[in-house]
Amino acid sequence: MSISSLINPSGEISVQDDMWHIATSSNATQTDFKYVFDIFVNGQQLIRSKVFPEPSNNKGYFDASQVVRNEISLNWFNPANVSFLVVGQPSLSGEIAITYQVQVGEEFSGVTTLNMASGNVTAYNYAPQLFKRRKIKISDYNNSFMTNRDKLNIRNGTLNNRIFMPVNCLINNPYPVISGYNVNGSLLLQRYYSYFLTPSGNKFIQFDVGGKNINNLLATGPRLLADDVAYYEMTFNATITDKIRIYLDCQKKYTPIPLHFINAFGMYETAIFDLVSKLSLSTERKTFTKRDYTLGGTSVNYYDSNNVYNESKINYGSKTNWEYKLTMNYPTDNDWIWLQELIESPLIYAEIDNNFYPVSIKDTNYEVNQNVWGGLKALEITIEMNQTRYGYRR
Repeated sequence: MSISSLINPSGEISVQDDMWHIATSSNATQTDFKYVFDIFVNGQQLIRSKVFPEPSNNKGYFDASQVVRNEISLNWFNPANVSFLVVGQPSLSGEIAITYQVQVGEEFSGVTTLNMASGNVTAYNYAPQLFKRRKIKISDYNNSFMTNRDKLNIRNGTLNNRIFMPVNCLINNPYPVISGYNVNGSLLLQRYYSYFLTPSGNKFIQFDVGGKNINNLLATGPRLLADDVAYYEMTFNATITDKIRIYLDCQKKYTPIPLHFINAFGMYETAIFDLVSKLSLSTERKTFTKRDYTLGGTSVNYYDSNNVYNESKINYGSKTNWEYKLTMNYPTDNDWIWLQELIESPLIYAEIDNNFYPVSIKDTNYEVNQNVWGGLKALEITIEMNQTRYGYRR
């Protein structure tokens, strides 16, 4: 007798959540018995774990999540590489999803027997939410934008912004539709783009739907997004009815700073901080001391013939870190909830002068706010520029 069953995680599981495998063996009551779990990705073994049976039922339990999630890469994002509206499509082989193999065997009486049962599991790179853990699934967003923000009230857009937005698309040959409206809601322009968006059957598409990219696409057409366009919408051909609406604010008093971040679905979105931003720095110095005089033949001198005084402390090295304090103008009720994904995000880029700088959030006044009891409230965060600079070595 041996391994009689292996139960693997099923459904659209998250690689960022627990992934339990449950094995059963008729030998589990043997002295010094252990289940032997092996995890493989692309034929490469990641771990071998020997697990004692659970005393209550003699089954073997193994959580593969901490091992498998290390194989996920977040470096597929290339914001400058835009083909039409598409920035990229994360692969299903280690970027937005990963498939791994589990093999289970057993060990007792000094004998180890491997791979007595096995199975393949596909896990997706999305984060479990605070509420409805394991009840929210990727398929809930089929043929729609993969976002928790207020899709019909995306504010702070300008004609020079990038705004990243992901889509979960199941249909073949979808094409985006861009519609521009004036302040009265009258349609000013509508453009269709007929080109294939889902090569290799990958349904996850990363878009740049900002005014800058839209205008680049419309440059050869009869009309651009211009000052008379108050907002524009993006949707797809009739099979996909989901849409987003972006309001333009082209008369900015301050220079907006967009933060592009990985959202709860493992893809990128943009939060634009459009009020005052303040740059500050902190410098750590390395010093040593010396006497502040020199001994001459007829005198003790504290300065030289050029009236330059001697130092008593030498700054021989320094390290400078920079911080930005950013302010977002009055998020909506829904956006306050969505912005927790920015606060939790493991990878954030600040776009400054068309360059993308990795940053970390150091401090924030964030708490979920509702206008009915909290009124209008600006969001303030302090980001660290992950760009340490070192001073002159003396």
